This record gives sequence, C-alpha cells and structure tokens, in this order.
Amino acid sequence: MSSLGERVNVLGPQPIFERFATPPAMLAAAERILNLIAAGDAEALSGMATATGAAELAAVATAVRPGIYDRHEIIATARINYHHYVKARLYGPRAEPFTLQFRLGEESGEWRVWEAINLTGRRGAWTR
Repeated sequence: MSSLGERVNVLGPQPIFERFATPPAMLAAAERILNLIAAGDAEALSGMATATGAAELAAVATAVRPGIYDRHEIIATARINYHHYVKARLYGPRAEPFTLQFRLGEESGEWRVWEAINLTGRRGAWTR
C-alpha cells in the first residue's frame, strides 16, 4: 500500500470547520435587491449588477409584474469562496410565490449581483 501520509489525517472522521457568519452588509444588499425586484425598479437593479450578471438580473426583473408582491423571504444562503448564493421567495396577496436565486459578490466595496435565475416553476432540491 502506498504511503498516505499521517495516518491520523486519513482514517476516521474529519474535523468540521466552524460555520461562517453571513455578512450583515450582504444580507442588507439582498434585502434591497428583493425590494427593487418587487417594485420593478430596473434602473436601480442594473446599478447593483456586474457586467456579467446584468442581463440575467434584468430577465428576472422582467418576469415580475411590479407592485403585486408585498413581502419577501430569504429561504437560504450559501457561501463559496467570497461569493454568497441567496435563494429567496416573493409573496403577494393575489399572486403565486416567485422564487429566485442570485449570487452576490463584493466588488470595490459594494455587493453586486454576478448571476441570477428565476426558479419559479422548476423542480429540484433548491425549489422545494
């Protein structure tokens, strides 16, 4: 058998890294983005997206009719390196819930959307 290095590092359970705290500034940016999507403010939304995420965020914003959603909920967040994925749902009194996911990353001290996707009507582990 080839050498696997220190045996204590190979066999048995691996240590679990402590949970990373979600930055409050990222949550504030996510809340602002959700409010802008619900209000239909495409101009302000485009200012919060990177060049690569602007078209995807615009597509999500055009899928939402302005003014029909009055509240939102952040369902889950996940971090990969320095980017955070946010899954959220918009609710309205006379509208079906609208589910979306977007990736936020810090650029020049501001949180910006790098990609966005409409999950409404899709089935999968993220959309349940």
